[in-house]
This record gives sequence, C-alpha cells and structure tokens, in this order.
Amino acid sequence: MSYLNPLHPPVRSSNQSQYSALDGALYSSSSQPTSSFLSPTRRRLPQQPYTPASKWRAATGRLDQVHNAIMFDYAGYAKQGVPMRELSARSGTVLASMIQGGKDTVLAHTGLARITFRILWPGYEHVEWARSVELTVGGYGPITRAQLGAAISQNFARFVEKTRTESSRSAEWNLNSSGIRFEHLVLVALVNVFEDVWQADVAVDLR
Repeated sequence: MSYLNPLHPPVRSSNQSQYSALDGALYSSSSQPTSSFLSPTRRRLPQQPYTPASKWRAATGRLDQVHNAIMFDYAGYAKQGVPMRELSARSGTVLASMIQGGKDTVLAHTGLARITFRILWPGYEHVEWARSVELTVGGYGPITRAQLGAAISQNFARFVEKTRTESSRSAEWNLNSSGIRFEHLVLVALVNVFEDVWQADVAVDLR
C-alpha cells in the first residue's frame, strides 16, 4: 500500500487549497470543502461536533474553541495528516523525528490534566466512544504531539474493532473488511469542540 513518504521532499502544488476543516470545527457532508490533500484518493471524513445531551449544559457550556487545533503532519508537509497505522506502529522516538513538531508539548500551556476524546463516526453515531486521555506521560512530563497522535490512533483502532459487531447507517463510511479499515485512516488534527471535549479531524485514504 503506497503513501506519502516522510523522507522525500514535500510535493509542491499550485492547486493546493488553503481551506482548513478546522475553520468550522468539523463539518457535515453537505458542507465539505474542495480537498486540500495532495493525494487524489484522500477524503476528509464528514463529522458533526459533539454537543451534550443535556439541554442545560448545551446552553450554558462553552461552544467556542478556547484551545487551538493540534495539527499532525510529516516533517515538511502541511494539512496532509499522518496515517494512523504509522502513529500506532512506530516507536515514540521515531515518530518524534518523523512528525512536524513531534517533540512539542502541545497541551502543556492549557494546565489540563486530561481531556475527553470522542469519536462520532458517520453511520455509527449510536456507538458511544468517550475516553479520557491523560496529558502527563508517566514520569516523563507533558504529552508530546507524537505521543498524543499515538494515543488518538490507538483509540481509533479500538473503535474500529468495536464497530465490527455494530450495524452502520452509512454505506459510504462503512467500517468493515470490504469497506473502510483502520489502515485507511489519516489523523489530520485534534480539535477542541466543547469544554474539555476534543474530536479528531480525520481523512480516509483507500489507496
């Protein structure tokens, strides 16, 4: 299976869009922008941002982004993402050298001890996935971009495993052996969507 090689120099494209899905904090399928990906087979996953079931909390909670989105790219690239298979399989040392700003302690400035990570995959909204991600790694200090990417990818690997026994309401974004698999997933960014809740901006690359 081919993919963008982080050891090769970045490909320049005069057609690359400056649009970021994070401008709208994720989006629905009806509002998908023109792709900014260099790969013609890579598509961004349409998602709805999380809102709490409680009407009171939805009305009183913070809906705007306090924290900037955390981007994930190979060194030398921008807004292309990193395949989750790489993030889950590579060692922390290798990832830190492969990823742009891999050693950055991207959430240290927030003062948060942990965040809540949610997955709202189209067609599987009935599958509840909310996990706490600790922002301190053992005795090594604040979590780095590379470590955070690995943690998010591990969550997606488990989510894909869980959906094997679930029915999908979307044929286009179906997660199964003949449809979208974990190795097709690309982590583009992590987005703060509600209070301490974050979701991943994800692309799917079927090549």
